[in-house]
Amino acid sequence: MYAEAVMLSKLFMGISLVGAEWVLYFLVLVSVYSVALILERLRFYFEANKGAALFRSSLRRQLQDGSWAEALKTVQKRIDQRAGDLESEMALALLNQREKASDCEVLNELAQDSMTRSRLIWEKNLAVLATIGSNAPFVGLFGTVLGIIKAFHDLSQQVGAGAQTVTAGISEALVATAVGILVAIPAVVAFNLFQRKVKSAKAEAEALKSYLIACLSSQQKG
Repeated sequence: MYAEAVMLSKLFMGISLVGAEWVLYFLVLVSVYSVALILERLRFYFEANKGAALFRSSLRRQLQDGSWAEALKTVQKRIDQRAGDLESEMALALLNQREKASDCEVLNELAQDSMTRSRLIWEKNLAVLATIGSNAPFVGLFGTVLGIIKAFHDLSQQVGAGAQTVTAGISEALVATAVGILVAIPAVVAFNLFQRKVKSAKAEAEALKSYLIACLSSQQKG
């Protein structure tokens, strides 16, 4: 048992003596990946929100006027544009039920199915950004610890080396923590902004869903 513990200790020491360089390279790769995800999500949300306000207002006006055929054309045109919003698929699913006898609960479940599938696309890769934002500082701290271990080990191997040797090694090791924080900040900021976009879009979709169901219910009763 003691021999195994010694062997493990030597193994961990050998890993530690590699230093923090590989951690820095890893953080750089994570940073590039994080920036790519942020740019992809920015492009997606920009395209999904383009013309969304006009679509909602047009659809509401047509439903208020009882122009069901025009409303269906508006929704189909929005879908053909591949906008990727949360409302168009849901609106199409509800409008296709206009001639069928469906109560509010059935209509609500039908709309929720479309919205849930669309929301999964809106939330794509947000968990990855949250993971990067919450764990990058710890990865950087891990690199710093490795660098400090290496600095003290190098000091022990150099006869007559002074404090300057240790401080130089520690200062280099602290770079890993700084890089980890630097990687985390844009990921956390982007995650929070994107979460707000998703919540806002979901609220708009819920409002339009309620309006559609109310119009369908009054039309079926009439």
